[in-house]
Amino acid sequence: MAQYIARIIRAIVVGALGFGGGIGLLIIIVFLTVKGDQNAFEYGVKWGFEIGMVFAILMVAVLLPLDLFLRMNRAKGEHSQLWELEQSRELIFEGSSKEAMAACRKALLMVPYVHQVSDDTEHLTARASTGASWRSPGEDLEVEINPISENKWQVKCVSRSRSKNVVFDYAKNFENVETWFKGIQEPNDPPQSSPPKTA
Repeated sequence: MAQYIARIIRAIVVGALGFGGGIGLLIIIVFLTVKGDQNAFEYGVKWGFEIGMVFAILMVAVLLPLDLFLRMNRAKGEHSQLWELEQSRELIFEGSSKEAMAACRKALLMVPYVHQVSDDTEHLTARASTGASWRSPGEDLEVEINPISENKWQVKCVSRSRSKNVVFDYAKNFENVETWFKGIQEPNDPPQSSPPKTA
């Protein structure tokens, strides 16, 4: 929760300085070139900061409730790490290592906007990446399979935003791991038997 609040504060500061700085520079240029006012720098800093703060607060006032709504709606109060950008889920899988890898790959392919999946059977890991959407510039997913006993595996999936500057992900990482979690729990389709040949 503390990191979530820190990201909101960072968004306000970046929005205020970025947008406000641009407006302030424009005011300085206008006052210097058009009016030749000696106080152009003072006006630019003051108005730029004020306009930047209003912009940042309005931006957070719109984006924060949307992010909170999507997080709460997706989680339904069941997850402790809801506030983190990086999300993870894990489970115990029973079967051979080959079956575990196949189930992980199938589940990763079910994640929305996924466009690249690779697996490493030697190290029992799988990776995937998703494309950009309105909610995120893309995420990286990683699945790790660790043996517990014979034909029993601990499988963990982690989803994180590709960009380190993301403030709100609108529960996209959460949705990724939940989709994977549901997908890996689905039973594999049994092999289809060919119809008997008639003479």
